[in-house]
Amino acid sequence: MTVSYLSNTRPDFTPFDLDCGKISAYRFGGTLLSELKASRIDAAKALDLLEDMLMIREMEEMIVKLRSGAYEPLRDFNYRGPTHLSVGQEGASVGACSALTLQDRITSTHRGHGDSLGRGCCAIRMMGDEEMRKRVPDSRASSRAELLEEALEDHVYRTLAELFGKEDGYCKGRGGSMHIADFRVGHLGANAIVGGSVPIATGAALGLRYLRTGGLVCCFAGDGAYANGVVLESLNFAAQVQFINELAGEHRFGLPIIFVILNNHYGMTGRVEHEVMGISQLARRAAGFSDRNMHAEIVNGMDVLAVRDAVRRAAEGCRSGKGPYLLDVHMYRYYGHSLSDPRNEYRTRDEEAAWKAVDPIASFKKQLLECGLLDEAGIAAIEARVCDRNARAARRAADSPDPAPQDVIKYMYTHTSAKEVPAEFQKVKIVEQLPAIKRTAQGELTYRDAIKEALVQEMQRDSRVIFYGEDVAEYGGAFKATKGLLEAFGRDRVFNTPISEAAICGTSVGAAMVGLRPVVELMYMDFLLMAGDQVSNQASKWHYMSGAQIEIPLVIRVSVGGGKGYGGQHSQTLESVVAHIPGMYVVYPATPYDAKGLLKSAIRDNNPVMFLESQLLYGEKGMVPQDDYLVPIGVAGVKRSGSDLTIVAWGPAVGDALKAAEHLNSEMGVSAEVIDLRSLVPLDVETILASVQKTGRCVVACQAVTIGSFMGEIVSTIQENMFDYLDAPIMRVGAKNGIAPQSHILEEVFLPHAADIVKAAKAVL
Repeated sequence: MTVSYLSNTRPDFTPFDLDCGKISAYRFGGTLLSELKASRIDAAKALDLLEDMLMIREMEEMIVKLRSGAYEPLRDFNYRGPTHLSVGQEGASVGACSALTLQDRITSTHRGHGDSLGRGCCAIRMMGDEEMRKRVPDSRASSRAELLEEALEDHVYRTLAELFGKEDGYCKGRGGSMHIADFRVGHLGANAIVGGSVPIATGAALGLRYLRTGGLVCCFAGDGAYANGVVLESLNFAAQVQFINELAGEHRFGLPIIFVILNNHYGMTGRVEHEVMGISQLARRAAGFSDRNMHAEIVNGMDVLAVRDAVRRAAEGCRSGKGPYLLDVHMYRYYGHSLSDPRNEYRTRDEEAAWKAVDPIASFKKQLLECGLLDEAGIAAIEARVCDRNARAARRAADSPDPAPQDVIKYMYTHTSAKEVPAEFQKVKIVEQLPAIKRTAQGELTYRDAIKEALVQEMQRDSRVIFYGEDVAEYGGAFKATKGLLEAFGRDRVFNTPISEAAICGTSVGAAMVGLRPVVELMYMDFLLMAGDQVSNQASKWHYMSGAQIEIPLVIRVSVGGGKGYGGQHSQTLESVVAHIPGMYVVYPATPYDAKGLLKSAIRDNNPVMFLESQLLYGEKGMVPQDDYLVPIGVAGVKRSGSDLTIVAWGPAVGDALKAAEHLNSEMGVSAEVIDLRSLVPLDVETILASVQKTGRCVVACQAVTIGSFMGEIVSTIQENMFDYLDAPIMRVGAKNGIAPQSHILEEVFLPHAADIVKAAKAVL
C-alpha cells in the first residue's frame, strides 16, 4: 500500500515546555598522533593533506600576485576576472573532501577555488590507474607516482585555464572562477549567487537517495548564505519527515546531504555575530527545521583533522539513512571579500593576527614535524614541488587557446533527448493501480486529462521521471491534473513539498544533474517569481556555464492566466519573462492533443522546459490518441490555412483566433491563416514568415499584457525579415497594460477576446 500521511491529530492544549536539545561544539580533541595511532589516517594521507592545502594556498596567492603583475612566471599575462579568495580556509576544504568517496558530490560557492581544488585532488588520489589515465590520455607515465603527478598538474592546469577564460578550462571558459565545475569528480559547480547552490545540492541528495547509489552530497556555503531564503527553504526541504519516518513498516532514508557552513564570520563586510543575525551560533539554524537538530555540530575549521573527523562521521550517518547533517565550520578568510576590499573598514589587525596564529597549514606542519613524518627539508621539498607544478600549469594555461569568438553562444542548448531508456530504468513498479483516464465516446480527452495521460505514460516508460510539487500527492494538485499518480507510482516518485517555490525548482536542477528527469509543478505562474533565481540563474544556465559538461533534463509545469476572478497575484501570464531568459525552452499548448504530445516531448528533452498550462483550457475537450505520440518542440501548428491574413497566437488566444477567423470569413469573405506557436522557445520562425510572405498582413495575439510581451518579439522578427511583403502595419492584441482585476466585470474587459482580434484584423485589412 502507498504510505499514508492522513492526519490523526486531535486538539490538546496541555501546557508543556519545548526542549530544542543541545548542539555540541569542537568535539574533536585529537591530534595527528592520535589519529595515526587509531588508524583513522596513515602517513601517506597525512602528507596528502598538507600538499593539497599548499596547492590551494599557493594558487590563490598566485592570483593576488597576478593582479599586481608580481607573479614572475607570468609577467606578460593580463589576468581578468573576479578574485574571491579563500586563503585561510584550506583546512575546511581539504579536510571535508578527504572524508568523501568517489561516488559523492559537492557543490560550492563563488569563493570556491579551494573546494574545487580540494575535491579534484582528493578524488584523483582515490582513482585507479585506468580512470586516472582518462584524465590525462596523452600520459607517458611508467609508474603510478608519475601518473598521479601528471593528473594533479592537469587538474591545476584546467582550473587555471577556467579562471583565465580559456577553452581548455573545466567549463571551456564559459563559467570562470565563480562557476567552476568538474562533473567527472562529482563537483556540481560553484555558484556566484550566494546560497544558490544549496537547493541544487539538496536536489542532488534527493536524486542519490532515490537512485540508492550510496553517494552523498557535501554542500559548501558561506555563513552569509544562511540568511538567504532559498537556503532556509532547502534546509526545510531536506529535513521533511516524509523522508525519514518509518511508516507502514517502510524504512525511509533521510536525504544524504551534509550542509557545511564555511563560517568565516563575514558575509561580505557584515558580521554574522552581533550584527546581521539574531543568533550567536549559526548551528542553531538546524533546530528550526529538524527535531533531530540535523545532528548539528560546531567544528574547528582551522584544524584539517577536526573537519575531516566531523565530515567522516556525518558521511557515515548519511550512508546509514540518518541525514541530513549540518556542520557549522568556524574559520577565517585572510583577504577581503574581493581584492578591491581592503578590509580595514570593518576588521582589526589584532583580529586578523589572532586567527593567523592558528593557521591551518602552519598548525598541521607543526604536527607533521612532531610526529616525525617530515623534517624541515621534507616540508620545503613539498612546498617547492607545489610551486613548480602550479607555475608550469599557470604558464601552460596562459598560453592555451582562447575560445573561438564564433562560439560565443555555443552550448546554450543541447540537441539531445532520451530517445532510448537504459534497461535499468525500464523496470517500473506500479504500487496499486494506474489512474483511470476516461475518454468520451468519440475518443476525446480534456486538456487536464491529456496532461495526466502524458505523465502516466512517461512515468511508466522511464523510472527516472519523478514528480513533485505543492499538494500534488493525495489531493492531485490544485487543478486535479495529477490525481491518482501517487497511488500508481508511490511516494518515492510522487510527493508533496513545502510551499517553497524556489526550493522546488532548485532541487529539480540538482536531481537532474545526478541523473533523474524531474517534473515539478508550480500551482500558479505568479509564484514563479518566487523561484526567479533558480529558474533564471540555475536551471537555464548550467548547461552553458559548465561548457556542456552537464545537461539539465527537467520540466517545470505552471498553470497560467486569468479568467477565473483570482485577481492580480494568481492571474498573470508571464511566458514573456521566461522567454527572455536564454537556456530554457518555453512551451504553451492550446489543445488537448498538443498538451499530451508536447509534455511527452518536454519530459524526454534534455533541456530545461517551462511548460505552461492555461487554467481556462483545463476543461476543454479534443481528440487525443491513447497511444504514444510526440509533438515536436519548436514546430508551430497551422490550425487553419488562409491567404489574406495571418493570425499568430498561443495559449487560449488560439481558440479566440480561430473564432475570429471564422467570423471574418463569414462576414467579409476574408481567408485568415491561424498559426499556433505551441512553443515560444525555440521559435518556429520559418512557419511565421512563410505565412506572412503569403498573406502580407498579420495580427499577433496572446493573453499577456501587451507592454513588454513576447508579441513584440514576433512583430520585430516579421518586420526585420518581411518588410517588403507587408501591406499594412502588424497589430498586437493582448491584455490591458495593467493588473488583473478580481471583479468579473472588469476582468472581462481586461482580457482579450475574439472580437478584439476581429477589430485588429479589420484595421490591417
